[in-house]
Amino acid sequence: MKLITTNEQLNALLPNIVVSVQGEVPLIDKMAPFLGASEKWVCDVFTSQPVFDTICQYAEDNDLRGATTQLIVYEAFRRALPHLDVILTPNGFGIVSNTNIAPASKERITRLLDTLLDNRDAAILQVLSLLPAETDWLSTEQAQFFADTLFPNIDVTNSFPRSNGGKWEQYLDLRQALIPIEEHIATQYMSQPLMSLLRAQAQSSQFSTDKHRHICRVLRAVEVDCLKESNHSAAMHMVHRTLTQLVQLIRSNPEDFPEWHSSDTAQLYNPPVFENKKESQGYWF
Repeated sequence: MKLITTNEQLNALLPNIVVSVQGEVPLIDKMAPFLGASEKWVCDVFTSQPVFDTICQYAEDNDLRGATTQLIVYEAFRRALPHLDVILTPNGFGIVSNTNIAPASKERITRLLDTLLDNRDAAILQVLSLLPAETDWLSTEQAQFFADTLFPNIDVTNSFPRSNGGKWEQYLDLRQALIPIEEHIATQYMSQPLMSLLRAQAQSSQFSTDKHRHICRVLRAVEVDCLKESNHSAAMHMVHRTLTQLVQLIRSNPEDFPEWHSSDTAQLYNPPVFENKKESQGYWF
C-alpha cells in the first residue's frame, strides 16, 4: 500500500470506529488486503500506475490526493464489510460479538453498504473531474477509456433512475450503450474528427468556442434521449431534425469547424453535381 499507510489515516475517513487498544490487531492490518486490492483497482481503472505514484507524492491537503484516498478507503471498506464480523474458529465460522456490542442487523448493514457506495461514487466523480489537469494522465489508456464518449464522468447517471448497484456500475452499462449511438452520430452527422475533438474538450471542460460548447451540450441531450428509448434505432429517427440543425450550423461556420469540412462526412451534405454531357455513356437528353 502506498497511499494509506497508517491506522490514523484510515480512522479519519471511517466514522464511529472503535479505537484498537494494546494487544488488538489494528484496523489497517485487517484491511490491508482490501486496501491493496482497491489501490490496484484505482490504478488499473482510473489513474494508471505512474499517475498514481505522482498522486502519492502530493501533500495530504491536495484535492486529488484526498479524493483518491477517499475512493480507495470507501471501496476497500465496502469489499471488506461482509468479512469483518465473521471469524474462523476450530469449530467453524462465527460472528464477532461480546456482551456490550451486539451484531448489526441486516437492514443497518444494507444501509451502510449503500452509504459506502454513494461515498465511493462521489469520490469517483471528484477524481475524474480533477485528473484532466494532470497532463501525463491525458495520454494514458485510462484517460482514453473515459474520452471514448461525450460523457467522461459518471454524472450522466443522474439522468436515469438509480439501478440496484452503484453509479459506477450503472455508468459502465450506459457507456456500453452510448458507444454505438455516438458512432452513428459521428459517421452520419458530426464526422469522426470533429467528434474526437468534442470528446477531448468535454473531458477537459475547455471548449475552443461557444459553438463547440453548444453542440456538445445538444449532443449530450440527444444521446440521453436515445438511451431512454428501448429502441435506439427508432430514437435516432426522432432526433434526426435536431442533428441536421447542428450540421447546418457547422456548414455555416467553416472557420470554426475545419475538421468537419475536410471530412468524409461533409461529402454526404455536398454531393457532386452530375453534369450531363454528350460524351457521357448512357442516355442523355
